[in-house]
Amino acid sequence: MTFVFIAKPSTAVCALRRLGLGTAFSICYSALLTKTNRIARIFGGAREGAQRPRFISPASQVAICLALISGQLLIVVAWLVAEAPGTGKETAPERREVVTLRCNHRDTSMLGSLAYNVLLIALCTLYAFKTRKCPENFNEAKFIGFTMYTTCIIWLAFLPIFYVTSSDYRVQTTTMCVSVSLSGSVVLGCLFAPKLHIILFQPQKNVVTHRAPTSRFGSTAARASSSLGAGSGSQFVPTVCNGREVVDSTTSSL
Repeated sequence: MTFVFIAKPSTAVCALRRLGLGTAFSICYSALLTKTNRIARIFGGAREGAQRPRFISPASQVAICLALISGQLLIVVAWLVAEAPGTGKETAPERREVVTLRCNHRDTSMLGSLAYNVLLIALCTLYAFKTRKCPENFNEAKFIGFTMYTTCIIWLAFLPIFYVTSSDYRVQTTTMCVSVSLSGSVVLGCLFAPKLHIILFQPQKNVVTHRAPTSRFGSTAARASSSLGAGSGSQFVPTVCNGREVVDSTTSSL
C-alpha cells in the first residue's frame, strides 16, 4: 500500500487507496482476532468445565475471518458510492504558485474508514491480554500480544498526527506511508521472527509434541493422572492456563 500512496493521484489510484488501506489492515487483524478469540474460548471453556466450544474448526475459523473482512468491505463500498473517487488541485495560501494534485476524499472519511480496524485492534488486544498466561505450546498468543501492544502505540501516534498534518499533503502522505509500513513490519516481525529463530538456530525445539486424546474439556489434575495411568504410548504434556490444567485434543492444532 505504500507504493499506492506515493503514486501520482488518479481516479483509479484514489479508489485503490480507499479500498486497499482498510481492507489490508482488516485482513491482518481479522485473522489475529479470530486466532486469539479461539484460544480464549477454548481455555475459557476448560476453566468452566464446559463442553467443547463451537466454531473452533479450521473451516469455522476461515468463515469467521471472512465475515470480519466483509464488514470492512461493506464500509469501503458504501464510501465509494457516497463519495466518488477522483482528484483535485490544491494551492497553499503562502505559495500560490505551487499546485498540488491530490485525491478528493476528506480526512474525516479516511479516519472513519479506519474506525472498523481500530475496533478489530482493540478486540484483538483484549483477547491477547486474556490469553497472555497460556502455556508454552500456545506461546503464539504471547507473540500476538506483543504485536497488538506495539500496534496500539503506532496507531495512537498515527491518528492524531494524520489529522494535525492535514494542511500539508506531503507530510500527511509521508505519515500514512510510515504508519502502514510500521504496522505491517510489526506483524511480520513479532509473529514470524521467533519462528525463524527456532528453525535456523534452535532446530531441536522444532518438534511435534503428542497430547492425550480426549473429547471433553477438563480442569483438574486428576484427569491428567488417569490419562498417564492408562498406559498410553504417547507422551502426555499437561497444558496449564491461568493456573488450571486443560486437557483438550482440539488445541494441539492451534
